[in-house]
Amino acid sequence: MNGFVVIILKMKCALKNDTCCGSVVLILFAALAVWLGALILCYTTLQNEKAYKFMGGIVKTYDVTVNDDGSRDICAVERPYNKVSNQNLLHWDADMYHQISKYLYDTSNIWVGNYAFFPLFPLLWRATHLSPIGVCVLNFALFGVGLMLLLRLFQQKYHSTGRHLMMTCMMLLSMPYMVIFLIPYSEALFFVCIAFGLYGLLKERYWLYFVGFTLGCMTRAAGSILLVAWVMADVLGALHTRRALKLLLRDIALHVAPIVTGVAAVMLFQHYRGAEHWFEFILAQQYWGKELSLPTWPLTDWSDESKCVTQPLLFILFVPALAWLATKLIDGIRVRLGKKDVPQDAAGSTSCYLWNLVRMLSVLFFVGNIVLALFTQKGCMYSQARLLTCTPFFFFLMIDIYHNPRVGFWRWVVAVFVVVAAILCSDMIFRLDTAGCVLTILLAVLVFFGRGLNRYVRHVLLCLMLVLNIFWTAYLFNCFLSCGWIFT
Repeated sequence: MNGFVVIILKMKCALKNDTCCGSVVLILFAALAVWLGALILCYTTLQNEKAYKFMGGIVKTYDVTVNDDGSRDICAVERPYNKVSNQNLLHWDADMYHQISKYLYDTSNIWVGNYAFFPLFPLLWRATHLSPIGVCVLNFALFGVGLMLLLRLFQQKYHSTGRHLMMTCMMLLSMPYMVIFLIPYSEALFFVCIAFGLYGLLKERYWLYFVGFTLGCMTRAAGSILLVAWVMADVLGALHTRRALKLLLRDIALHVAPIVTGVAAVMLFQHYRGAEHWFEFILAQQYWGKELSLPTWPLTDWSDESKCVTQPLLFILFVPALAWLATKLIDGIRVRLGKKDVPQDAAGSTSCYLWNLVRMLSVLFFVGNIVLALFTQKGCMYSQARLLTCTPFFFFLMIDIYHNPRVGFWRWVVAVFVVVAAILCSDMIFRLDTAGCVLTILLAVLVFFGRGLNRYVRHVLLCLMLVLNIFWTAYLFNCFLSCGWIFT
């Protein structure tokens, strides 16, 4: 009992004083515990037949029939939510990772298309001997560690109080695709690895950055986007600071070194395990329908649940992100030509320079994923809901924009696109199976305008988002257990 009282007192202290020891850990632990507890309660309630029938007009579940040719017929049925078991957690990519963890790319046991999946996550699964349920618990813990690192950075950057930290935590937990950190996918491992890398970079501990980004590039096929994004970010940074060519080349070499190392490690491991080609992970993309092609319109997706997050996200952020990068390039060229003074934040300390660099890298990573999908997936944006939002780069941008008082003009640019997104996606706004659309739009409003709203309005908006996200995440989790056409 005394220990419980001590924890409560420390939490109270943390909420009032950001200098309290361990405030980030305590606040994040409380936020994650409340969010996860509410999610478990919601999901358990909808497993009850009476509760499900009461909500039957809003929520739904799926039934899957496997045909003789291996194809699947998936249809909505009126049935309470599924029981959680090790077996029904092995769907889609989770099953692929599980097979790799067992057979390590042995094509006599697994499909050759599995070379598209990078090895670090299945190797971790193999090393821990965890069940699928155990991996889900591990994934949520890894996500928590990564989020703690990001919050610690911003606590020190903006001198956030405990109340602001709690507000930020709950805002991030209303992200529309949080479910991805609750299933046996690689996003949580990628999140914590890259978060460690960003923490090391901004703390000027290169070894930590190198290890984090190397492991991240062994987890997910993000190396090509990261490499291009780093080169472009370094060039933009050099333009704004009139950095010498020698220093620019050194920066590029240091920043891309862990990316090259991580991808090389993947190539060596897959080749050692029997890959016929050194770039087998690239050749395997053809089995997933990816090839160089021009995008088509309108954009499509494999499911409404994915589409309802991806499309409003594109409508709200893609064009403003491109415009922001264009202004950075123009300003950089003017600075380089001596037609404009070096910006005050760029001329400051190394820390300021690195923060600006990570901002540009995060925007470039977001834009890079969209551009790559547009020109390799023939206008079908499958997977983008999680590949865009479930990364430390996206979380970094959301926290930075929310806390940064100098967003200014860009708030009103985004406001226009929020209205556009609401109009174009109006058919998805009033359905629970596409509630991610409302969450994405409200998240943009909270991130860009939250600090300017009345405190009570802000809290009501956040509570609404959290409640909606609990139901939405429970729905997505059940869809995954049902093997619904949602996760890719």
